[in-house]
Amino acid sequence: MNGFQTALISKTPNTELQKNLNLFGQFIGEWDFEGVYGKDTPDEWRIPGEWLFSWILDGTAIQDIFICPSRKERELNPHPNAEYGTTVRFYNPKKGVWDICYGGYGFMHILEAKQVDKEIIVINKDDTDGLNQWVFSDITPTSFHWQNRTSYDKGSTWLVNFELFANRR
Repeated sequence: MNGFQTALISKTPNTELQKNLNLFGQFIGEWDFEGVYGKDTPDEWRIPGEWLFSWILDGTAIQDIFICPSRKERELNPHPNAEYGTTVRFYNPKKGVWDICYGGYGFMHILEAKQVDKEIIVINKDDTDGLNQWVFSDITPTSFHWQNRTSYDKGSTWLVNFELFANRR
């Protein structure tokens, strides 16, 4: 690794902060997923992807790289709606939530996350037409389910825009 990579990437969480970092720390590693657009509709479309999580900044934060379609699939079957983005996640002890920034080519979102029962709920702090959430659920050491969803009636009903089913490599 070069100097930048060595300064950015950490092998372990900061031991003083580890308890608070476990919510997203459980995802550290490499994941493959099957993404689904328009599930259970005539336009349903499935695509393989990958999601890579790492400790960063002396183990005080987590960064991930979201790649959809996967790098292998991109070579075989390029897709116009491809996404290659990164998320930086910091636990904020003053608020008891995670402060998150997700971005990619041409976009940036400010998000906030917390645990609600057995799920991790990520909400969009940007000004948008509806409520936007990203939900991690059915979390085990080797798999999880994730949804990107929107509500236009203040959370009474949700439209699932995209979901994925991830498995640890």
